Amino acid sequence: MIRIKQNGRRMAALALAATPFLAPQVLAFDYSVSGFIRQEMAYKINSDQNPNNPHGNPLNGKSQGNRALTDPGACALINGLSGGGCDYLKIVQPNLTKPKLDNETDWNVFATRAEIDISANFTNNLTGFVKVRGYYQPDVFDDYGDNNLFSVNNHGNEATFLSISDDDYMVDLPSLYLDYAKGPLWVRVGQQQIAWGEALFFRVADVANGLDLRRHLFLDFGAEEYADERLSAPGIRASYNLSQDWELEVFTQMFQPSVLPNRGSPYSLLPYQATVDFESGYDKVDDNWNAGVRLRGQVGNLGMQFFAVSRHNPDPIIKTIPGGLSLPGSPLDGPLLVPGSSGEKAASQPFTQDLTGDFGFNSAADWFNGTALAGIDGLAVLNGLIQDYGYIEDVFTLLSTAGLTDGFLDPNVSTIEQGKIVVDTLVTAFGSPLVASVEAEYASENIFGLGFNYIFYAEPDTFLDQLVVRFEGSYTPDKKFTHPGAGSNFISHDEWVTSLTFEKYQRFSDDFPATFFIFEWMHKSESDMLGRHLSGIGGDANHLPGAGEPGRGWDGLVFALQQPFPNLTWRLDLSVLYDLNGGIFVQPAVRYKPTGDWTIEAFANIIDANNNGSIFAPMEFSDDLTVRLTYQF
Repeated sequence: MIRIKQNGRRMAALALAATPFLAPQVLAFDYSVSGFIRQEMAYKINSDQNPNNPHGNPLNGKSQGNRALTDPGACALINGLSGGGCDYLKIVQPNLTKPKLDNETDWNVFATRAEIDISANFTNNLTGFVKVRGYYQPDVFDDYGDNNLFSVNNHGNEATFLSISDDDYMVDLPSLYLDYAKGPLWVRVGQQQIAWGEALFFRVADVANGLDLRRHLFLDFGAEEYADERLSAPGIRASYNLSQDWELEVFTQMFQPSVLPNRGSPYSLLPYQATVDFESGYDKVDDNWNAGVRLRGQVGNLGMQFFAVSRHNPDPIIKTIPGGLSLPGSPLDGPLLVPGSSGEKAASQPFTQDLTGDFGFNSAADWFNGTALAGIDGLAVLNGLIQDYGYIEDVFTLLSTAGLTDGFLDPNVSTIEQGKIVVDTLVTAFGSPLVASVEAEYASENIFGLGFNYIFYAEPDTFLDQLVVRFEGSYTPDKKFTHPGAGSNFISHDEWVTSLTFEKYQRFSDDFPATFFIFEWMHKSESDMLGRHLSGIGGDANHLPGAGEPGRGWDGLVFALQQPFPNLTWRLDLSVLYDLNGGIFVQPAVRYKPTGDWTIEAFANIIDANNNGSIFAPMEFSDDLTVRLTYQF
């Protein structure tokens, strides 16, 4: 039944996307075909490894003192979980050691891409467009083993409705639509992207589609503005010119969640301490459609837009779920007769064992390092388990009788030192590294926004002449965020997002084309640019989160320039993204186009983060030099 249901949805999506090309055969039409083939290579320019993958764990080969030995009360919990004695000299390891993995990767990307564009004219009013994209990444990552880079369990084994993929390749249709235009009416039906925003790096009005981050995160050419990452979906989009200066646009589109790099892939952003189930959350909303309306117009030099979108947020929010792990013979497999206990069973707890020893956490330092990097409060997770799982209350109630929690029969822990004892005790009792079980969900929300742009005119060749100022703002009431403790009670806050942009073409020499400059400022009231709630970021192995607080908000700055050379054969680019929480991303680039068919591009990604409060902390390892060699036809 599941396979039939999934195939039925895919056929419905394919029918909607392909409807444009089911035109009667009697219609004569002309078409054109173009495309390119490109080799993309991103070579690492540092020795750092992805900390979200086993070989990049900063604790590899290091030993941590077992905190379970620092307090005699921890022995009571070990007895309760394992059903055995607690002989410190024989059973409990004095040190918790992470296996040393020496493998290193030299490449972040080494892929061949091909795209074919087919444009068709059916009549004066009907046109069609198809884009076929193929992407092949051979296994040059010896340290990852035979990992899955592209298959995602959203649509069967696929990330999107119209794609075919395997471990090392993907083929999809980013575009498959028909355009109909007559007088003031324009309609597009089929597989498509909907891009409303105009900001570089930042997404304020660009809320219709999620992102596909499996290939190179968002670290491609900055000037491309998510063109390769923005996810398409079958839908209907239409606009009507109310007058010469005003246009009304509407859309409805099948829900398509964002796609994160798979666990173990070169750019994995998922902490190794957790295994995330995306499919179950998607199955709850896979029949939903997003919808939006936008009114935009021009009054003199002032452009305006007003929009409203009702959608399921394509970016996942996560919560812990039962892992099903139990210990044979444990008192927790039956009622635990402790005053105040709930009598739940151990199988309701959210951890599973990692018998390989590669994935999973095996110490308190391992747990708190990884959760902090992901923007999760490792201590809040422990307290959240008390609220979400009766089993853990039994365990913590047992701990409380030994004085390891906040008080007698009080199962909560409020200090990171208490948390370290608890984590090391759990790992010791289970006898192997543990992996948290996590499920993604996609919350519904309504977004209301507006935008303005104004062109200043002044004395020719002065800085203010033809300076473009853009403002975009959005308001999302009761927006849902992952709780810092990854509990089932998501954080809900109204969020404001704004961006202010200055754009300018300025000519400095008669011999060179004008230089393009752009400066942007973005402010978010509740989360950072990655969508992490500010209350969960900034922690580390020894400190609880504190770099971000609701009410203070998150701020980012962008500066970029583009300088063509006189014959347009060469072009220099520079993009800089600065996180005021303490991090910076710099991308210098050069483009060489000797002929109309060939293009060579090279750019470096240089990333630095001061601490885990920065948006760049999860990707700081990824400094690389990218070269793209493209042949167009």
